[in-house]
Amino acid sequence: MNIDAIFLCIILSIMFFGLIKEWFSAEFMVFLTLAILIFAGITTPSEAFKGFANPAVHTVAFLFIVGAAVSKSGILHVIIQKILSKSKSIQYVLFRLMVPTSAMSAFMNNTPIVTMLIPVLQKWAAANHVKPSKLLIPLSYAAILGGTITLIGTSTNLVVQGLLIEKGLSGFKMFDFAYIGLPITVAGILYFVTIGHRLLPERAHNFELFHDGKLPFIHKFSVEKNSTLIGKSIMDAMLRNLEQLFLVEIIRSGKPIIPAPNDETIQEGDILVFSGNPDGLLKVCHIIGLRRVLGNKGNHINLPATFLEVGISEKSPLINIKVKESNFRSRYNAAIVAIKRNGKFITSGIGNFVLKKGDTLLLLAKNDFLRTWSNAEDFYFISPIESKYRNKKKEKFVVILILIGIIISSAFQLISIFSLALISALIVILTKVITVNEAIKSINWSVIIIMGSSIGIGNTIESTGLAKFIASFLAMFQSFTGIIGILFLFYLITLIMTELLNNLATAAIMFPIGYTVSLQSGLDPKMLAMLTAISASCSFLTPIGYQTNLLVYGPGGYKFSDFIKAGLPLSLICMVLSVFIAYWIWI
Repeated sequence: MNIDAIFLCIILSIMFFGLIKEWFSAEFMVFLTLAILIFAGITTPSEAFKGFANPAVHTVAFLFIVGAAVSKSGILHVIIQKILSKSKSIQYVLFRLMVPTSAMSAFMNNTPIVTMLIPVLQKWAAANHVKPSKLLIPLSYAAILGGTITLIGTSTNLVVQGLLIEKGLSGFKMFDFAYIGLPITVAGILYFVTIGHRLLPERAHNFELFHDGKLPFIHKFSVEKNSTLIGKSIMDAMLRNLEQLFLVEIIRSGKPIIPAPNDETIQEGDILVFSGNPDGLLKVCHIIGLRRVLGNKGNHINLPATFLEVGISEKSPLINIKVKESNFRSRYNAAIVAIKRNGKFITSGIGNFVLKKGDTLLLLAKNDFLRTWSNAEDFYFISPIESKYRNKKKEKFVVILILIGIIISSAFQLISIFSLALISALIVILTKVITVNEAIKSINWSVIIIMGSSIGIGNTIESTGLAKFIASFLAMFQSFTGIIGILFLFYLITLIMTELLNNLATAAIMFPIGYTVSLQSGLDPKMLAMLTAISASCSFLTPIGYQTNLLVYGPGGYKFSDFIKAGLPLSLICMVLSVFIAYWIWI
């Protein structure tokens, strides 16, 4: 192994560690790695940025636009409303949920599908006395599995497709992935219907806990007539400087002041509503003229009209910013009651808390919050909301024709996937199903940056000889395990990487290794390419490996271990099926 390959190994190890530790956002970490390789002379700028010119990257961008048009048209909402119905068993509910979810995910980005379904499932679960934790992991896994059925089902498939074509190979047809994707999807659905649902926890939804008064971090204090706070503003009374308590609301004469502005003057009889640990305030409340209110007196916060639960989306401008620096209260006209991350509520020091994508926020907000922010990219809504879609038959008709056109054209290979995505994106813009501004906003630029940068890193892995070195190492096992052993080992390595890093980065990095393995072992490169795509997509063991897992993490009240418990059997099932089917097809 030459000096460039050794240096590349060191840089990649630092990148992996940085991604796991979340030093920076994934897209910046991957791009930074690529920049370091350029400055170190390991690769040239033209080779490094070659990935951004790959047609697969542009295809994904165009499909984001098409997906946004489908979502905006309301077609998905109509389908979603028909998915769920009153059911006699959890098995039947899971079947009705996972089959259409996986089918829809085969033809459009799975993130908006899961985002749309979360509040609908929350509402249905509450009405039918079903714990959301029994439904949301299956929802995410169904979306992931469905994406493996077609070429356009997930960005990972398109990355691998683009890299194959770059090598001068023919690439995959639209439904080539179905040979593996369909069996593992069916197996995944059967797994949850029969066994998997028993491995899921039964946890009450945050919304239920809040309304039942079971969340211990809400505390109320009434302002007595002798209080030294009377006549002072919230800021002057130092109520914004409490270390473990956060003022979220003032109740005055039975009416809420949400959020309580800093210049609001405190009056006798006000009820101050805090979140956090009250120990510090309890020690001095009698001195400053406050009395703790127990029970439901002044319990305005139990009104559903003012309580909302939202998640931080991957495109939110709040990511990696402290709450107090975001001016959250004045910007959104809402107060954060608590933040949930990794299954735990954070109620103390909220102002200094740095928000991350996937965090769940419990908010007290005015009724216009829904109208103002329901279509923004700052949040995705977890609380049940009434979705409103424009009832325009023209839009639905155009979208349906496009979806049918994509399926037929790709199935019969009338035009390339790139051209098909480009034409579809232009049609939805020209017919005004979606505006130009909406089209630009719909593109997930972090995904585009990760894709382009990862392809550049993958090219460097190959050009430095690192791919050849790793392939030779894997080939050493062939004499002991045979071809099928190599396939299992390659799948397992890719699976571990995607759980810790990112599915797109993993696919781009592992592709040149798989390609080199195929050349050295005399195998069809398309076999290793497909296994790369499938294994990089089948992320079931952690909430960070795939975006849809992160979306359901907070709303389901899950712990990290819940994904391992439910996802490990499914990962093994998918690995065994994928390897043996690939071996049967290509060997």
